[in-house]
This record gives sequence, structure tokens and C-alpha cells, in this order.
Amino acid sequence: MIKDRFMRQLWIGLGIIAGSIALAAFAVSYYTGDLAAQADAVASDRATVQRQTESVSTLASLEHAVSEAAPYQTAINLLLPDQYGTVGFGQWFSQIGKQYGVAANARFQGDSVTAPEGSSPGSAGFTFDAEGSPSSLSAFLDGASMKAPGFLMSITSFDYTNSPGPAGAKVVGNGIVFFR
Repeated sequence: MIKDRFMRQLWIGLGIIAGSIALAAFAVSYYTGDLAAQADAVASDRATVQRQTESVSTLASLEHAVSEAAPYQTAINLLLPDQYGTVGFGQWFSQIGKQYGVAANARFQGDSVTAPEGSSPGSAGFTFDAEGSPSSLSAFLDGASMKAPGFLMSITSFDYTNSPGPAGAKVVGNGIVFFR
């Protein structure tokens, strides 16, 4: 009977030890996985905080630049008319042509208007034709697109023909005028 009692207590003790080891292994495994998940969450949160810090820094530098950009915005507003201000573009184009001794006409293309978006200006496409001497046409195209105040424009393409005689040379082309 003593031997049976001893064996029973031995098996109970070994069962308790084995159960404790299994429970400890499970607990260590669970907490290790939980700690890894928490570490991943902390790393993700830190990366998010770092990105937000960089965004705030960028925003602060942009807000600082706003005061520096104000004079440039004023100059751009003087340079670029609003969309309704482009109505007089054809007349302006003709007057610039007269200054260079060139007969010039410009007409808007109705389907080529792009509205301003953000800090990008709007634009409207136009066609033009001009007649005069070759040297006058060259000076006119340079003056109208680069030097003449009033409108900011770009000539995108043109065809040049030179006819002998009093008719002189002719330019037919396309361009873009910008507005705010």
C-alpha cells in the first residue's frame, strides 16, 4: 500500500511538473507572439509619427515661403489677366503687329480653353496670321511672344511662306495665351 501511494504521488507530482512545463511553454509562446505584435505596432506608430513630423516640417517651410511669394503673386497677377481679360487679346495682337509694320490677326479656338487649377494658370488656344517683310515678321514674333507687355503667350507652331513681290512674307500659326 505504501508503494502504491508512493507511485500515485510520484505520478501526480510528475503530472504537475509536466503540466507546469506545458503551461509555462504556452505562456512564453503566447507572450513572445504578443510582444512581437506590440513591437510591430510600436514600429508602425513611430513610422507614422515620423511621416507626420516631416509633413509638419514641410508645411512650416511652405507657410514661411508664403510671405516671400506674395510679391511674386502680385507680379503674376499684373502679368496675367483673368479669363475675361483675354477678350482684348486679338486687338492687342493686331496693335503689336502695327508697331512692327506687320498686318496681324488672332482668333481664339473655342475648344481649347483650360481653366486655371491651383497655382497653374489657365490657357486658351488661338490661331494667328501675319503678313509683312521677313525681317518685320521675325521682329514681330519675337516681340509679341517675349517682349510686349499685356499678355503672356507662347507660339506653339507656325508656317512661314515668302512670296516675291509686294505681298512679302506670311506666317500662319497657333499659340496659347495664359490667364489666371
